[in-house]
Amino acid sequence: MLLGIVLHAGLSFVPFPWMVQDSRQHELFGLLFFAIHGFRMPLFFVISGFFTAMLCRQKGLAALLKHRARRVLLPCVLGVLTIVPLMHGLSAWVMANAPKPVAASVPSPPLIDAIRKMDSARFEQSLAEGADVNGTDAEFGVRPLTWSALHGNVAAARRLIEMGADVNGTNRDGSTALHSAAWLGHPEIVKALVDQGANSAAKTQRGDSPADVSLADRGTIEYLANLLKFPMRPDDELKSGQAKCRELLPEKARVSPIQFEMLTAIRSRYAAWLKSDVWNVRWSATASPLHLIQTSLFDHLWFLWFLCWMVGGFAIVQSIASRTAIAAFDVGGATLRVANHEAERRATLLRRLILSPIRFCWLLPLTLLPQLLMGTAGPVFGPDTSVGLIPQPHLLLYYGLFFGFGVLYFDANDTDAQVGRRWLMSLSIATAVALPMGLAMMGSPLLGGIAQVSYAWLMSFAAMGLFRRLLTRESKWIRYVSDSSYWLYLAHLPLVIVGQHLIQTWPIPSGIKFLLLCLVVTGLLLASYEWLVRYTWLRALLNGRKKRPARSEA
Repeated sequence: MLLGIVLHAGLSFVPFPWMVQDSRQHELFGLLFFAIHGFRMPLFFVISGFFTAMLCRQKGLAALLKHRARRVLLPCVLGVLTIVPLMHGLSAWVMANAPKPVAASVPSPPLIDAIRKMDSARFEQSLAEGADVNGTDAEFGVRPLTWSALHGNVAAARRLIEMGADVNGTNRDGSTALHSAAWLGHPEIVKALVDQGANSAAKTQRGDSPADVSLADRGTIEYLANLLKFPMRPDDELKSGQAKCRELLPEKARVSPIQFEMLTAIRSRYAAWLKSDVWNVRWSATASPLHLIQTSLFDHLWFLWFLCWMVGGFAIVQSIASRTAIAAFDVGGATLRVANHEAERRATLLRRLILSPIRFCWLLPLTLLPQLLMGTAGPVFGPDTSVGLIPQPHLLLYYGLFFGFGVLYFDANDTDAQVGRRWLMSLSIATAVALPMGLAMMGSPLLGGIAQVSYAWLMSFAAMGLFRRLLTRESKWIRYVSDSSYWLYLAHLPLVIVGQHLIQTWPIPSGIKFLLLCLVVTGLLLASYEWLVRYTWLRALLNGRKKRPARSEA
Protein backbone atom coordinates (compact mmCIF):
# COMPACT_ATOMS: atom_id res chain seq x y z
CA MET A 1 0.00 0.00 0.00
CA LEU A 2 2.79 2.44 0.84
CA LEU A 3 4.59 1.63 -2.41
CA GLY A 4 1.41 2.76 -4.18
CA ILE A 5 1.95 6.26 -2.81
CA VAL A 6 5.56 6.20 -4.02
CA LEU A 7 4.53 4.91 -7.44
CA HIS A 8 1.86 7.57 -8.05
CA ALA A 9 3.98 10.37 -6.61
CA GLY A 10 6.67 9.64 -9.18
CA LEU A 11 4.39 9.73 -12.22
CA SER A 12 4.65 13.49 -12.67
CA PHE A 13 8.43 13.19 -13.07
CA VAL A 14 8.29 10.96 -16.16
CA PRO A 15 6.70 11.64 -19.58
CA PHE A 16 3.82 9.21 -18.94
CA PRO A 17 0.17 10.13 -19.65
CA TRP A 18 -0.50 11.71 -16.23
CA MET A 19 -2.53 14.79 -15.31
CA VAL A 20 0.51 16.65 -13.91
CA GLN A 21 3.78 16.96 -15.81
CA ASP A 22 6.60 18.33 -13.66
CA SER A 23 9.07 20.81 -15.09
CA ARG A 24 11.97 18.68 -13.79
CA GLN A 25 11.72 15.14 -15.10
CA HIS A 26 14.21 12.28 -15.04
CA GLU A 27 14.22 8.85 -16.68
CA LEU A 28 15.12 7.16 -13.37
CA PHE A 29 11.56 7.73 -12.18
CA GLY A 30 10.38 5.63 -15.10
CA LEU A 31 12.65 2.82 -13.92
CA LEU A 32 11.30 3.25 -10.38
CA PHE A 33 7.74 3.00 -11.70
CA PHE A 34 8.40 -0.23 -13.61
CA ALA A 35 10.35 -1.76 -10.73
CA ILE A 36 7.44 -1.19 -8.33
CA HIS A 37 4.59 -1.85 -10.75
CA GLY A 38 6.11 -5.15 -11.84
CA PHE A 39 5.54 -6.89 -8.49
CA ARG A 40 3.51 -4.71 -6.08
CA MET A 41 -0.01 -5.90 -6.85
CA PRO A 42 0.97 -9.53 -7.56
CA LEU A 43 2.46 -9.63 -4.06
CA PHE A 44 -0.68 -7.98 -2.67
CA PHE A 45 -2.85 -10.76 -4.08
CA VAL A 46 -0.54 -13.46 -2.72
CA ILE A 47 -1.03 -11.92 0.73
CA SER A 48 -4.78 -11.58 0.13
CA GLY A 49 -5.09 -15.24 -0.81
CA PHE A 50 -3.10 -16.30 2.27
CA PHE A 51 -5.30 -14.40 4.71
CA THR A 52 -8.49 -15.35 2.89
CA ALA A 53 -7.62 -19.00 3.46
CA MET A 54 -6.63 -18.32 7.07
CA LEU A 55 -9.90 -16.58 7.88
CA CYS A 56 -11.95 -19.29 6.19
CA ARG A 57 -10.16 -22.11 8.02
CA GLN A 58 -10.51 -20.34 11.39
CA LYS A 59 -13.99 -18.81 11.16
CA GLY A 60 -15.76 -20.63 8.33
CA LEU A 61 -16.91 -19.60 4.87
CA ALA A 62 -19.92 -17.57 6.03
CA ALA A 63 -17.79 -15.50 8.37
CA LEU A 64 -15.25 -14.93 5.58
CA LEU A 65 -17.91 -13.63 3.17
CA LYS A 66 -19.37 -11.35 5.83
CA HIS A 67 -15.92 -10.03 6.73
CA ARG A 68 -14.90 -9.35 3.11
CA ALA A 69 -18.22 -7.68 2.33
CA ARG A 70 -17.71 -5.29 5.26
CA ARG A 71 -13.97 -4.67 4.88
CA VAL A 72 -13.58 -4.80 1.07
CA LEU A 73 -16.86 -4.43 -0.83
CA LEU A 74 -18.36 -1.64 1.29
CA PRO A 75 -15.16 0.50 1.32
CA CYS A 76 -14.94 -0.03 -2.44
CA VAL A 77 -18.47 1.27 -2.99
CA LEU A 78 -17.99 4.21 -0.63
CA GLY A 79 -14.68 5.06 -2.29
CA VAL A 80 -16.24 5.04 -5.76
CA LEU A 81 -18.92 7.45 -4.51
CA THR A 82 -16.53 9.83 -2.72
CA ILE A 83 -12.78 9.56 -3.34
CA VAL A 84 -12.96 8.74 -7.07
CA PRO A 85 -15.19 11.73 -7.97
CA LEU A 86 -12.98 13.99 -5.84
CA MET A 87 -9.91 12.74 -7.68
CA HIS A 88 -11.56 13.28 -11.07
CA GLY A 89 -12.52 16.83 -10.11
CA LEU A 90 -9.02 17.63 -8.89
CA SER A 91 -7.50 16.10 -12.01
CA ALA A 92 -9.65 18.29 -14.25
CA TRP A 93 -8.76 21.34 -12.17
CA VAL A 94 -4.99 20.81 -12.22
CA MET A 95 -5.03 20.12 -15.95
CA ALA A 96 -7.07 23.26 -16.60
CA ASN A 97 -4.72 25.32 -14.41
CA ALA A 98 -1.47 23.73 -15.47
CA PRO A 99 1.25 26.39 -15.73
CA LYS A 100 2.81 26.84 -19.12
CA PRO A 101 6.41 25.68 -19.31
CA VAL A 102 8.96 28.42 -19.08
CA ALA A 103 10.23 27.47 -22.50
CA ALA A 104 6.75 28.05 -23.96
CA SER A 105 7.37 31.81 -23.87
CA VAL A 106 10.10 31.28 -26.49
CA PRO A 107 8.45 31.26 -29.94
CA SER A 108 8.89 28.22 -32.15
CA PRO A 109 11.17 28.60 -35.17
CA PRO A 110 9.22 29.86 -38.23
CA LEU A 111 9.74 26.54 -40.05
CA ILE A 112 8.23 24.50 -37.21
CA ASP A 113 5.47 27.04 -36.69
CA ALA A 114 4.56 26.79 -40.39
CA ILE A 115 4.44 22.97 -40.19
CA ARG A 116 2.22 23.05 -37.08
CA LYS A 117 -0.15 25.54 -38.74
CA MET A 118 -0.09 23.63 -42.04
CA ASP A 119 1.00 26.82 -43.81
CA SER A 120 2.71 25.56 -46.98
CA ALA A 121 3.61 29.01 -48.32
CA ARG A 122 5.35 30.02 -45.13
CA PHE A 123 6.96 26.59 -44.97
CA GLU A 124 8.59 27.07 -48.37
CA GLN A 125 9.56 30.63 -47.49
CA SER A 126 11.33 29.42 -44.35
CA LEU A 127 13.26 26.83 -46.33
CA ALA A 128 14.23 29.47 -48.89
CA GLU A 129 15.51 31.68 -46.09
CA GLY A 130 17.82 28.90 -44.87
CA ALA A 131 15.85 27.57 -41.89
CA ASP A 132 17.53 24.83 -39.85
CA VAL A 133 15.80 21.61 -40.89
CA ASN A 134 17.37 19.79 -37.94
CA GLY A 135 16.54 22.32 -35.23
CA THR A 136 14.04 21.76 -32.42
CA ASP A 137 11.36 23.92 -30.87
CA ALA A 138 12.04 25.16 -27.34
CA GLU A 139 8.68 24.06 -25.94
CA PHE A 140 8.68 20.34 -26.75
CA GLY A 141 12.15 19.62 -28.16
CA VAL A 142 10.70 18.17 -31.39
CA ARG A 143 12.35 18.37 -34.81
CA PRO A 144 10.62 19.66 -37.99
CA LEU A 145 10.60 16.20 -39.58
CA THR A 146 8.82 14.78 -36.54
CA TRP A 147 6.27 17.61 -36.59
CA SER A 148 5.48 16.79 -40.21
CA ALA A 149 4.97 13.14 -39.18
CA LEU A 150 2.71 14.12 -36.27
CA HIS A 151 0.52 16.16 -38.63
CA GLY A 152 0.60 13.52 -41.38
CA ASN A 153 2.05 16.04 -43.83
CA VAL A 154 3.63 13.77 -46.44
CA ALA A 155 4.70 16.61 -48.75
CA ALA A 156 6.45 18.48 -45.94
CA ALA A 157 8.23 15.31 -44.78
CA ARG A 158 9.57 14.56 -48.25
CA ARG A 159 10.61 18.19 -48.75
CA LEU A 160 12.50 18.21 -45.45
CA ILE A 161 14.30 14.99 -46.40
CA GLU A 162 15.28 16.60 -49.72
CA MET A 163 16.69 19.57 -47.80
CA GLY A 164 18.91 17.35 -45.68
CA ALA A 165 16.83 16.61 -42.60
CA ASP A 166 18.37 13.81 -40.53
CA VAL A 167 15.94 10.88 -40.75
CA ASN A 168 17.47 9.43 -37.56
CA GLY A 169 17.57 12.70 -35.64
CA THR A 170 16.21 12.31 -32.12
CA ASN A 171 13.78 14.49 -30.22
CA ARG A 172 13.96 15.33 -26.52
CA ASP A 173 12.43 11.99 -25.51
CA GLY A 174 14.76 9.99 -27.74
CA SER A 175 12.11 9.33 -30.40
CA THR A 176 12.60 9.84 -34.12
CA ALA A 177 10.28 10.91 -36.94
CA LEU A 178 9.77 7.22 -37.72
CA HIS A 179 8.38 6.68 -34.21
CA SER A 180 5.82 9.45 -34.70
CA ALA A 181 4.80 8.29 -38.18
CA ALA A 182 4.29 4.68 -37.01
CA TRP A 183 2.61 5.84 -33.80
CA LEU A 184 -0.05 7.79 -35.69
CA GLY A 185 -0.33 5.37 -38.60
CA HIS A 186 1.04 7.35 -41.56
CA PRO A 187 2.43 4.65 -43.90
CA GLU A 188 3.44 7.09 -46.66
CA ILE A 189 5.77 8.90 -44.28
CA VAL A 190 7.06 5.63 -42.85
CA LYS A 191 7.95 4.43 -46.36
CA ALA A 192 9.66 7.72 -47.22
CA LEU A 193 11.73 7.58 -44.04
CA VAL A 194 12.67 3.89 -44.40
CA ASP A 195 13.68 4.40 -48.03
CA GLN A 196 16.09 7.10 -46.86
CA GLY A 197 17.70 4.84 -44.27
CA ALA A 198 15.68 5.55 -41.12
CA ASN A 199 16.56 3.10 -38.34
CA SER A 200 13.43 1.07 -37.64
CA ALA A 201 15.07 -0.50 -34.57
CA ALA A 202 15.77 2.88 -32.90
CA LYS A 203 14.62 3.07 -29.27
CA THR A 204 13.14 5.94 -27.30
CA GLN A 205 14.28 6.72 -23.76
CA ARG A 206 11.56 4.31 -22.60
CA GLY A 207 12.99 1.56 -24.81
CA ASP A 208 10.18 1.61 -27.41
CA SER A 209 10.83 0.94 -31.10
CA PRO A 210 8.66 2.30 -33.95
CA ALA A 211 6.91 -1.09 -34.10
CA ASP A 212 6.24 -0.89 -30.37
CA VAL A 213 4.65 2.56 -30.44
CA SER A 214 2.47 1.58 -33.41
CA LEU A 215 0.47 -0.50 -30.91
CA ALA A 216 -0.45 2.53 -28.79
CA ASP A 217 -4.10 2.89 -27.78
CA ARG A 218 -6.28 5.84 -28.73
CA GLY A 219 -6.57 7.13 -25.17
CA THR A 220 -2.82 7.64 -24.84
CA ILE A 221 -2.63 9.26 -28.27
CA GLU A 222 -5.51 11.62 -27.48
CA TYR A 223 -3.83 12.76 -24.27
CA LEU A 224 -0.58 13.60 -26.07
CA ALA A 225 -2.48 15.10 -29.01
CA ASN A 226 -4.03 17.62 -26.63
CA LEU A 227 -0.60 18.34 -25.16
CA LEU A 228 1.26 18.67 -28.47
CA LYS A 229 -1.73 20.11 -30.33
CA PHE A 230 -1.81 17.88 -33.39
CA PRO A 231 -5.01 16.58 -35.03
CA MET A 232 -6.52 13.20 -34.21
CA ARG A 233 -7.59 10.74 -36.90
CA PRO A 234 -10.74 8.59 -36.88
CA ASP A 235 -10.19 5.37 -34.97
CA ASP A 236 -10.55 3.07 -37.98
CA GLU A 237 -8.03 5.10 -39.99
CA LEU A 238 -5.64 5.15 -37.04
CA LYS A 239 -5.70 1.40 -36.48
CA SER A 240 -5.46 0.44 -40.15
CA GLY A 241 -2.67 2.97 -40.65
CA GLN A 242 -0.72 1.60 -37.69
CA ALA A 243 -1.06 -1.92 -39.08
CA LYS A 244 0.22 -0.82 -42.50
CA CYS A 245 3.15 0.92 -40.84
CA ARG A 246 4.16 -2.26 -39.04
CA GLU A 247 4.19 -4.09 -42.37
CA LEU A 248 6.57 -1.49 -43.80
CA LEU A 249 9.12 -1.74 -40.99
CA PRO A 250 11.87 -4.08 -42.25
CA GLU A 251 13.46 -4.52 -38.84
CA LYS A 252 10.32 -5.49 -36.93
CA ALA A 253 11.57 -9.10 -36.64
CA ARG A 254 14.65 -7.82 -34.81
CA VAL A 255 12.52 -5.75 -32.43
CA SER A 256 10.51 -8.82 -31.50
CA PRO A 257 12.89 -11.78 -31.94
CA ILE A 258 10.17 -14.38 -31.40
CA GLN A 259 6.82 -13.09 -32.59
CA PHE A 260 4.57 -15.84 -33.91
CA GLU A 261 1.85 -14.82 -36.33
CA MET A 262 -0.72 -16.86 -34.38
CA LEU A 263 0.14 -15.05 -31.15
CA THR A 264 -0.05 -11.70 -32.93
CA ALA A 265 -3.47 -12.57 -34.34
CA ILE A 266 -4.76 -13.76 -30.96
CA ARG A 267 -3.56 -10.60 -29.22
CA SER A 268 -5.09 -8.40 -31.91
CA ARG A 269 -8.46 -10.13 -31.81
CA TYR A 270 -8.50 -10.17 -28.03
CA ALA A 271 -7.75 -6.44 -27.85
CA ALA A 272 -10.51 -5.73 -30.37
CA TRP A 273 -12.94 -7.88 -28.36
CA LEU A 274 -12.15 -6.01 -25.14
CA LYS A 275 -12.92 -2.69 -26.83
CA SER A 276 -15.86 -3.85 -28.94
CA ASP A 277 -19.37 -2.39 -28.72
CA VAL A 278 -20.73 -5.68 -27.40
CA TRP A 279 -19.83 -4.40 -23.91
CA ASN A 280 -21.73 -1.13 -24.32
CA VAL A 281 -24.77 -0.53 -22.14
CA ARG A 282 -27.04 2.43 -22.96
CA TRP A 283 -29.28 3.90 -20.29
CA SER A 284 -31.09 6.08 -22.82
CA ALA A 285 -30.94 6.97 -26.50
CA THR A 286 -29.22 10.29 -25.78
CA ALA A 287 -26.81 9.26 -23.02
CA SER A 288 -23.28 8.10 -23.75
CA PRO A 289 -22.95 4.31 -23.47
CA LEU A 290 -21.29 2.67 -20.48
CA HIS A 291 -18.58 0.30 -21.67
CA LEU A 292 -18.52 -2.44 -19.08
CA ILE A 293 -14.78 -3.08 -19.52
CA GLN A 294 -13.26 0.20 -20.72
CA THR A 295 -15.26 2.87 -18.87
CA SER A 296 -13.35 3.84 -15.72
CA LEU A 297 -15.35 3.34 -12.53
CA PHE A 298 -12.87 2.26 -9.86
CA ASP A 299 -9.61 4.03 -10.76
CA HIS A 300 -7.01 3.22 -8.05
CA LEU A 301 -9.62 1.22 -6.10
CA TRP A 302 -9.82 -1.45 -8.79
CA PHE A 303 -7.92 -3.95 -6.60
CA LEU A 304 -10.81 -4.03 -4.11
CA TRP A 305 -13.23 -4.94 -6.89
CA PHE A 306 -10.85 -7.66 -8.14
CA LEU A 307 -10.58 -9.01 -4.61
CA CYS A 308 -14.38 -9.32 -4.43
CA TRP A 309 -14.34 -11.46 -7.57
CA MET A 310 -11.57 -13.65 -6.18
CA VAL A 311 -13.24 -14.16 -2.84
CA GLY A 312 -16.39 -15.16 -4.73
CA GLY A 313 -14.41 -17.68 -6.75
CA PHE A 314 -12.75 -18.97 -3.59
CA ALA A 315 -16.18 -19.42 -1.97
CA ILE A 316 -17.41 -21.49 -4.92
CA VAL A 317 -14.35 -23.75 -4.88
CA GLN A 318 -14.51 -24.08 -1.10
CA SER A 319 -18.21 -25.05 -1.19
CA ILE A 320 -17.54 -27.76 -3.77
CA ALA A 321 -14.57 -29.08 -1.76
CA SER A 322 -16.60 -29.13 1.45
CA ARG A 323 -19.44 -31.10 -0.15
CA THR A 324 -16.96 -33.61 -1.54
CA ALA A 325 -15.40 -34.09 1.90
CA ILE A 326 -18.81 -34.55 3.54
CA ALA A 327 -19.78 -37.14 0.93
CA ALA A 328 -16.59 -39.10 1.61
CA PHE A 329 -17.24 -38.97 5.38
CA ASP A 330 -20.78 -40.30 4.99
CA VAL A 331 -19.80 -43.36 3.00
CA GLY A 332 -18.37 -45.40 5.84
CA GLY A 333 -15.37 -46.11 8.03
CA ALA A 334 -13.26 -48.01 5.49
CA THR A 335 -13.83 -45.40 2.84
CA LEU A 336 -13.05 -42.70 5.41
CA ARG A 337 -9.66 -44.28 6.16
CA VAL A 338 -8.90 -44.35 2.45
CA ALA A 339 -9.98 -40.75 2.20
CA ASN A 340 -7.73 -39.76 5.11
CA HIS A 341 -4.79 -41.53 3.51
CA GLU A 342 -5.52 -39.77 0.24
CA ALA A 343 -5.71 -36.43 2.07
CA GLU A 344 -2.30 -37.02 3.65
CA ARG A 345 -0.84 -37.87 0.26
CA ARG A 346 -2.29 -34.72 -1.23
CA ALA A 347 -0.96 -32.62 1.63
CA THR A 348 2.55 -34.01 1.04
CA LEU A 349 2.25 -33.31 -2.67
CA LEU A 350 0.98 -29.80 -1.96
CA ARG A 351 3.92 -29.00 0.27
CA ARG A 352 6.31 -30.26 -2.37
CA LEU A 353 4.70 -28.22 -5.15
CA ILE A 354 4.41 -25.03 -3.07
CA LEU A 355 7.40 -24.98 -0.74
CA SER A 356 10.18 -26.44 -2.90
CA PRO A 357 11.77 -24.74 -5.95
CA ILE A 358 9.55 -27.03 -8.05
CA ARG A 359 6.92 -24.30 -7.71
CA PHE A 360 8.69 -22.28 -10.42
CA CYS A 361 8.19 -25.12 -12.91
CA TRP A 362 4.42 -24.68 -12.86
CA LEU A 363 3.98 -21.09 -11.65
CA LEU A 364 5.97 -19.48 -14.47
CA PRO A 365 4.25 -21.30 -17.40
CA LEU A 366 0.78 -20.78 -15.92
CA THR A 367 1.38 -17.08 -15.26
CA LEU A 368 2.86 -16.63 -18.73
CA LEU A 369 -0.45 -17.55 -20.37
CA PRO A 370 -2.33 -14.39 -19.27
CA GLN A 371 0.93 -12.41 -19.48
CA LEU A 372 1.02 -13.05 -23.23
CA LEU A 373 -2.12 -10.93 -23.55
CA MET A 374 -0.70 -8.00 -21.59
CA GLY A 375 0.20 -4.81 -23.42
CA THR A 376 -2.20 -5.20 -26.35
CA ALA A 377 -2.74 -1.43 -26.18
CA GLY A 378 1.03 -0.80 -26.24
CA PRO A 379 4.21 -2.32 -24.78
CA VAL A 380 4.31 -2.23 -21.00
CA PHE A 381 6.35 -3.71 -18.16
CA GLY A 382 4.10 -5.20 -15.52
CA PRO A 383 0.38 -5.95 -15.48
CA ASP A 384 -2.23 -3.99 -17.41
CA THR A 385 -4.81 -1.89 -15.59
CA SER A 386 -8.51 -2.75 -15.53
CA VAL A 387 -10.83 -0.19 -13.96
CA GLY A 388 -14.18 -1.13 -15.52
CA LEU A 389 -17.18 -2.90 -14.04
CA ILE A 390 -16.15 -6.20 -15.64
CA PRO A 391 -12.46 -7.03 -15.06
CA GLN A 392 -10.40 -7.79 -18.13
CA PRO A 393 -10.34 -11.63 -18.19
CA HIS A 394 -6.60 -12.03 -18.74
CA LEU A 395 -5.85 -9.70 -15.84
CA LEU A 396 -8.32 -11.42 -13.52
CA LEU A 397 -6.70 -14.75 -14.37
CA TYR A 398 -3.22 -13.28 -13.87
CA TYR A 399 -3.92 -11.91 -10.40
CA GLY A 400 -6.05 -14.96 -9.62
CA LEU A 401 -2.98 -17.15 -9.96
CA PHE A 402 -1.16 -15.10 -7.32
CA PHE A 403 -4.25 -15.15 -5.10
CA GLY A 404 -4.56 -18.90 -5.56
CA PHE A 405 -0.93 -19.43 -4.65
CA GLY A 406 -1.52 -17.48 -1.45
CA VAL A 407 -4.41 -19.80 -0.59
CA LEU A 408 -2.34 -22.91 -1.28
CA TYR A 409 0.62 -21.46 0.58
CA PHE A 410 -1.45 -21.12 3.76
CA ASP A 411 -2.64 -24.72 3.45
CA ALA A 412 0.95 -25.89 2.83
CA ASN A 413 1.81 -24.76 6.39
CA ASP A 414 5.31 -23.41 5.80
CA THR A 415 6.47 -23.71 9.42
CA ASP A 416 10.10 -23.90 8.31
CA ALA A 417 9.86 -20.67 6.25
CA GLN A 418 11.08 -22.39 3.09
CA VAL A 419 9.49 -19.88 0.72
CA GLY A 420 11.64 -16.77 0.70
CA ARG A 421 14.56 -18.44 2.45
CA ARG A 422 16.95 -17.44 -0.34
CA TRP A 423 15.48 -13.95 -0.53
CA LEU A 424 18.78 -12.22 -1.32
CA MET A 425 19.42 -14.44 -4.32
CA SER A 426 15.84 -13.98 -5.53
CA LEU A 427 16.14 -10.22 -5.12
CA SER A 428 19.45 -10.14 -7.00
CA ILE A 429 18.19 -12.21 -9.94
CA ALA A 430 14.98 -10.19 -10.14
CA THR A 431 16.63 -6.76 -10.17
CA ALA A 432 19.86 -7.57 -12.04
CA VAL A 433 18.51 -10.01 -14.65
CA ALA A 434 14.71 -10.20 -14.95
CA LEU A 435 14.01 -6.45 -14.69
CA PRO A 436 16.52 -5.25 -17.32
CA MET A 437 15.63 -8.13 -19.65
CA GLY A 438 11.94 -7.38 -19.33
CA LEU A 439 12.48 -3.69 -20.02
CA ALA A 440 14.70 -4.40 -23.01
CA MET A 441 12.19 -6.83 -24.54
CA MET A 442 8.89 -5.09 -23.86
CA GLY A 443 8.15 -5.33 -27.58
CA SER A 444 8.30 -9.14 -27.46
CA PRO A 445 5.23 -10.63 -25.72
CA LEU A 446 6.95 -14.01 -25.34
CA LEU A 447 10.52 -13.22 -24.25
CA GLY A 448 9.51 -10.05 -22.45
CA GLY A 449 6.63 -11.93 -20.82
CA ILE A 450 8.95 -14.65 -19.47
CA ALA A 451 11.15 -11.99 -17.90
CA GLN A 452 8.18 -10.12 -16.44
CA VAL A 453 6.50 -13.09 -14.77
CA SER A 454 9.89 -14.19 -13.42
CA TYR A 455 10.37 -10.73 -11.95
CA ALA A 456 6.92 -10.73 -10.32
CA TRP A 457 7.37 -14.09 -8.60
CA LEU A 458 11.00 -13.57 -7.60
CA MET A 459 10.26 -10.18 -6.07
CA SER A 460 7.23 -11.55 -4.23
CA PHE A 461 9.22 -14.39 -2.68
CA ALA A 462 12.12 -12.06 -1.94
CA ALA A 463 9.81 -9.65 -0.12
CA MET A 464 8.36 -12.49 1.95
CA GLY A 465 11.81 -13.68 2.95
CA LEU A 466 13.14 -10.18 3.61
CA PHE A 467 10.32 -9.27 5.97
CA ARG A 468 10.62 -12.58 7.77
CA ARG A 469 14.25 -11.64 8.35
CA LEU A 470 13.57 -8.07 9.46
CA LEU A 471 10.36 -8.46 11.48
CA THR A 472 11.10 -11.26 13.89
CA ARG A 473 9.09 -9.82 16.80
CA GLU A 474 6.12 -7.60 17.52
CA SER A 475 6.70 -3.92 16.72
CA LYS A 476 4.26 -1.20 17.78
CA TRP A 477 5.23 1.23 15.04
CA ILE A 478 5.06 -1.45 12.34
CA ARG A 479 1.63 -2.40 13.66
CA TYR A 480 0.58 1.26 13.51
CA VAL A 481 1.81 1.69 9.93
CA SER A 482 0.21 -1.60 8.94
CA ASP A 483 -3.15 -0.63 10.42
CA SER A 484 -3.06 2.79 8.78
CA SER A 485 -1.82 1.66 5.35
CA TYR A 486 -5.31 0.74 4.08
CA TRP A 487 -6.60 4.25 4.77
CA LEU A 488 -3.41 5.84 3.47
CA TYR A 489 -3.76 4.16 0.10
CA LEU A 490 -7.48 4.79 -0.27
CA ALA A 491 -7.11 8.53 0.38
CA HIS A 492 -3.68 9.31 -1.06
CA LEU A 493 -4.33 10.18 -4.71
CA PRO A 494 -6.16 13.52 -4.25
CA LEU A 495 -3.33 14.75 -2.01
CA VAL A 496 -0.68 13.45 -4.43
CA ILE A 497 -2.30 15.24 -7.38
CA VAL A 498 -2.60 18.54 -5.52
CA GLY A 499 0.97 18.23 -4.24
CA GLN A 500 2.31 17.51 -7.71
CA HIS A 501 0.49 20.56 -9.02
CA LEU A 502 1.84 22.86 -6.30
CA ILE A 503 5.49 21.90 -6.83
CA GLN A 504 5.22 21.48 -10.59
CA THR A 505 7.36 24.50 -11.48
CA TRP A 506 9.69 24.64 -8.47
CA PRO A 507 13.28 25.13 -9.73
CA ILE A 508 14.80 22.41 -7.58
CA PRO A 509 16.03 18.90 -8.50
CA SER A 510 13.34 16.33 -9.22
CA GLY A 511 14.69 13.94 -6.58
CA ILE A 512 14.25 16.50 -3.81
CA LYS A 513 10.74 17.38 -5.01
CA PHE A 514 9.78 13.72 -5.16
CA LEU A 515 11.11 12.98 -1.67
CA LEU A 516 9.40 16.07 -0.26
CA LEU A 517 6.12 15.13 -1.92
CA CYS A 518 6.19 11.58 -0.50
CA LEU A 519 7.03 12.77 3.02
CA VAL A 520 4.44 15.55 3.15
CA VAL A 521 1.63 13.48 1.64
CA THR A 522 2.36 10.51 3.92
CA GLY A 523 2.61 12.80 6.95
CA LEU A 524 -0.76 14.41 6.19
CA LEU A 525 -2.34 11.01 5.64
CA LEU A 526 -0.96 9.68 8.94
CA ALA A 527 -2.30 12.77 10.72
CA SER A 528 -5.72 12.24 9.15
CA TYR A 529 -5.63 8.60 10.23
CA GLU A 530 -4.76 9.51 13.81
CA TRP A 531 -7.33 12.30 14.20
CA LEU A 532 -10.13 11.32 11.82
CA VAL A 533 -10.00 7.54 11.41
CA ARG A 534 -8.21 5.59 14.14
CA TYR A 535 -10.96 5.67 16.77
CA THR A 536 -13.94 6.30 14.48
CA TRP A 537 -16.38 4.28 12.41
CA LEU A 538 -13.96 4.48 9.48
CA ARG A 539 -11.39 2.44 11.39
CA ALA A 540 -14.10 -0.03 12.36
CA LEU A 541 -15.06 -0.32 8.70
CA LEU A 542 -11.53 -0.78 7.38
CA ASN A 543 -9.69 -2.65 10.14
CA GLY A 544 -12.11 -3.36 12.96
CA ARG A 545 -13.00 -1.22 15.94
CA LYS A 546 -10.21 0.09 18.17
CA LYS A 547 -10.86 1.53 21.62
CA ARG A 548 -9.14 4.62 22.88
CA PRO A 549 -6.70 3.89 25.73
CA ALA A 550 -8.07 4.74 29.15
CA ARG A 551 -7.01 8.09 30.57
CA SER A 552 -5.09 6.47 33.44
CA GLU A 553 -3.16 4.27 31.00
CA ALA A 554 -2.37 7.29 28.85
